[in-house]
Amino acid sequence: MKRLRGYTFVVCAAAFALSTAVGPAAAGSAATAQSAAELRSLVNSTRAHYGLRPLHRAVLLDRSALLKAEEIRSCGSFSHTPCGNSFTRTFQQTGYFRGRVRIGENLFWGSGGLGTSSSAVAAWLHSPPHRANLLGRGWRDVGVGMVHAPSIFGASDVWIFVLQFGRRG
Repeated sequence: MKRLRGYTFVVCAAAFALSTAVGPAAAGSAATAQSAAELRSLVNSTRAHYGLRPLHRAVLLDRSALLKAEEIRSCGSFSHTPCGNSFTRTFQQTGYFRGRVRIGENLFWGSGGLGTSSSAVAAWLHSPPHRANLLGRGWRDVGVGMVHAPSIFGASDVWIFVLQFGRRG
């Protein structure tokens, strides 16, 4: 965790999965919206399993997470700072990053059959820094961004997941 001018940032190393299995069809807006809702639900059921309160959907974080996922895809850079942009850029663009705020982020990409919400959550639970974010007691808000790439990172049929956490005030 890093503090900078009254802001708290929690950045975790990115998780990834690679498989040659045949997986989900190319992205459509309805499929993406359904998958984002599925990931949010899975995150909250996982938190409930560990006795934690659910996180509330934050539309500003949804927008921020989607912007980050799109930047990762467009730059081909699987990073919390894709295209050389700052970590906070998408949070600022959407207006979430104002006042006293704490933010965090988990990234995941999966190819073929591993490009699923359940694969993302399983990978995050098996990675100590991602698990700490996912099960953090200090978060109130969550945002989800997901994009599909036919080919990226040397793999085909790739889904990129960005899960952003926040607490304002």
